Amino acid sequence: MKTGKPIVLTIGVFDGVHLGHQALLRHAARLAQRLKARPEALTFHDHPMHVLKGGPRIPFLLPRQETIDLLKREGARKVHVLHFTRTFSRKDPEQFVQWLRGLGVPKGLVVGENFRFGRGAKGDVAILQDLGKKYGFQVEAVQPVRIAGKVVSSSQIRQSLAEGKTELANRMLGRPYAIEGEVVHGRHVGHKIGFPTANLHAVKQFLPKDGVYACAVKLGARFYRAGMNLGKRPTFQDDSHHRQAEVHLLHYYGKLYGKTMKVYLLKYLRPEIKFPSTAALVRQIKKDLVRAHRVTLKGLK
Repeated sequence: MKTGKPIVLTIGVFDGVHLGHQALLRHAARLAQRLKARPEALTFHDHPMHVLKGGPRIPFLLPRQETIDLLKREGARKVHVLHFTRTFSRKDPEQFVQWLRGLGVPKGLVVGENFRFGRGAKGDVAILQDLGKKYGFQVEAVQPVRIAGKVVSSSQIRQSLAEGKTELANRMLGRPYAIEGEVVHGRHVGHKIGFPTANLHAVKQFLPKDGVYACAVKLGARFYRAGMNLGKRPTFQDDSHHRQAEVHLLHYYGKLYGKTMKVYLLKYLRPEIKFPSTAALVRQIKKDLVRAHRVTLKGLK
């Protein structure tokens, strides 16, 4: 007889830990309470589709460590991280379930309605329920969450961000989308025209549509309003025009170089455009910052 801690497991990539994922975690916590088990989550170090299909890697919405931290904050008492490989992908559905039993004593599995698993993604909820009867665990499938008529998913959030629909993406996430990077020296063009910016380096998350954003930056215990330009700075002819995130903080006067900055995207203001002169750009930046100042910081934590 297998020994170990009784667990209720929910499984997924959990990219973004959005409202749909949060619904899975709440359901798992309730089932675990009924079954006197511990709610846990299983996620992946890399996206299974990238492992199987190769090609360019799509950046995650969140760094994996932050995903793990959020899963725990949303109720998972423990998070298992699987280093998914092609060899592992060849397990058939029953072999996969047998592998799961090595994580503890499964009393319940909570998955989305469209959950697929096992070699060739042949396993579905019905097969999982049959295996649950054989191995003594309950299987519960959770319906997707919908916002504005769309199913909340990581791919839908990426699409919304790519289209400049920042507020819709934030609703689906249940919090503002954020990017993080180290503040490095740039060409100091912003300082020369009266709007010094923090240039973010080594941003590893998915980058949204180029343009100007109203943002918030947390420094210490305080949030500061900010404006961000994401793009290639077409107005300046002598620029290298590589894609860059530049953030101007309102009412902050300290040094930021070398620090890691997290920028919360609150609203997409306008596309990036080429201005006929630096003076025209400065006039537009002033208007952008007025709009950024009006965006509420309510709900940030």
